[in-house]
Amino acid sequence: MHRRDNGQPIRDAMREAGLSIERLAEKTKEADPLGYGISRSAIGHMVSTGPSGRNPFEDRSCDLVARALGKPIDDLFSATAPT
Repeated sequence: MHRRDNGQPIRDAMREAGLSIERLAEKTKEADPLGYGISRSAIGHMVSTGPSGRNPFEDRSCDLVARALGKPIDDLFSATAPT
């Protein structure tokens, strides 16, 4: 999956929830039935607007971020590459 608008919806949701990258990483562990979550580094790639911003991401990672933020996955990520 690909982040929408270079990660802006993720950054907005984090801001609304008052979450840092570190805290969001912790919340993905809480949302993960296996308890692994997503690393701070991977979340940093999701939210970065600079050269460290990446696409695509594993569906599982996108799902965990959306669940941790309490947002529908389609609000944050798209199945198609950005144009």
